[in-house]
Amino acid sequence: MPRKKRPSRRPKLAPEDLILLASVRRGNEWLRAVLCTLARRGVAFRDAHPERAGALLDVLATLPLFKGGHFLFDLMEWEDFMLDGPAPPIVPTVLDAAALFRIAAFLERTKTFFDGGVVPELSGLQVASGAMTDVDLPPLEAGFYLYQDVVLGVFTSAAPLLAAVRQELEKHGIRR
Repeated sequence: MPRKKRPSRRPKLAPEDLILLASVRRGNEWLRAVLCTLARRGVAFRDAHPERAGALLDVLATLPLFKGGHFLFDLMEWEDFMLDGPAPPIVPTVLDAAALFRIAAFLERTKTFFDGGVVPELSGLQVASGAMTDVDLPPLEAGFYLYQDVVLGVFTSAAPLLAAVRQELEKHGIRR
């Protein structure tokens, strides 16, 4: 005799629950688009400069932050998250000049909480930098290298601005 299906004991979701879940879904879609944009930039960089990309990854691979990031990337199964479904749209403002300056200011401010001798250097600094073009970025493929591609995408996004910041700081007599 077949078993009768019992009604679910899970309570129905309230309207506010649905609003919250929709917000979480939008946040996940944005995060997926950001990670995929960075990874696609990294793939483009690796394809255009394979030896340079390899050398960068060799240096970074020895650092605890890189290793910890790789561990968390695998643990959180971000590769599956990134590759699940159709490719998300490119987010051209990911790690643009404005975002990188906010990150740098946050990190400088954070350093002052741990080290009273740190003097923030970036306040008031103005550096013009164009946005990434993100034209003809290659598609992503599943594989062992997706974390490295995200890291290379961060590097590709940040390197031109960091070079411009360094030049601007040197103009003001600050050496980094």
